[in-house]
Amino acid sequence: MTKEKALEIFTSKFMGSSDCKITATVKNITKLVTLENKTTLFNENEKADYFYYIVDGNIKLSRFSPDGKEIVIRIVHNNEIFAEATLYGRNTYPVNASSINKTYLLAVNIEGFKELCVKNHEFVLKLFVTMSHQLRYFVDMVNDLTSADTTARLLKYLCNLKEKKGSSTITLPISKRDLAMLLGAAPETISRIFAKLQNDEFISFNGKHITILKDITEYSPN
Repeated sequence: MTKEKALEIFTSKFMGSSDCKITATVKNITKLVTLENKTTLFNENEKADYFYYIVDGNIKLSRFSPDGKEIVIRIVHNNEIFAEATLYGRNTYPVNASSINKTYLLAVNIEGFKELCVKNHEFVLKLFVTMSHQLRYFVDMVNDLTSADTTARLLKYLCNLKEKKGSSTITLPISKRDLAMLLGAAPETISRIFAKLQNDEFISFNGKHITILKDITEYSPN
């Protein structure tokens, strides 16, 4: 992955433009970051100079409880940004960030991006759209954790993966342990639900590779 290719993906998929002028402008305030599997990008309360766009790969955002238990806040995928909260006055990162697999990121300098926003309202509008999607995600997550059971949360997660990939065959981007933390469940509970879904012939799976055989939104455990 080259920086030029990463910039091309960022401007076309995230900014919705392939304008050479925009690409040239963004180039001056960005750098390409490559992370190997399970590598820390930043820790909570570290000084924040950049927010990030995922060109390819997956990032886990987490915090630790007072007793040292890791709590997964969000899994960030391709064509998504994270640490954007630092654009609004916070000068430290509110969470820990680490790669789940080999990941390519475009690091966007915060102060440089703010200057661009003053000159180009297109950047501001795109950021507002992204923030609204992020807010909807967190509202849905809180609602699911407080009102839905673990099976319903897992089914929704699988449906979202299917929708993003546009295929009934998907690959879990995270381990079942991390998935359990994300869904607020024990790993053994997630394993039991996967086994039941397979026994009921709604899915088939081999490791992280899952094929959805039926409309799992209609699934009702006996």
